[in-house]
Amino acid sequence: MEYTDFTVPEGLEMDAEVLTNFKGIAKELGIPQEAAQKLIDLQASLETKRSAAAEQAQAEQAQQWAAQIKADKELGGENYSKTVETAVKAIEQYGSPELRSLLNETGIGNHPELVKFCHRIGKALSEDGLVMGGTQSAREMSIVDAFK
Repeated sequence: MEYTDFTVPEGLEMDAEVLTNFKGIAKELGIPQEAAQKLIDLQASLETKRSAAAEQAQAEQAQQWAAQIKADKELGGENYSKTVETAVKAIEQYGSPELRSLLNETGIGNHPELVKFCHRIGKALSEDGLVMGGTQSAREMSIVDAFK
């Protein structure tokens, strides 16, 4: 039994190796083309649902992270807009368009630790210089020098 090409929904691709394996198993089991197509359709449906669930979970996580920052005593509440503005300043200054895209597409840009990190950098950018502490006496340097 030979199979003609199976159809899959637009935007969904089947792995060639998996499809070859499927055809071999379907042939071995004597599954006709029409029934095999129904199995392909079922798998496509499952993959579409899995993908949608993963996207939903990612969006919910990003919302939870944003809520954590909004609830933060120091950075949230009435300070939230300024916090975001300051954090964005750091990303705009040092981040590439690819980084900004990554932060937005994955939702990781809402992660509280990343927001805090970028906020600290943004605050340093707003100041005339960055004061580095430590066991030695503090010295003033620019933010650019701090990252060398």
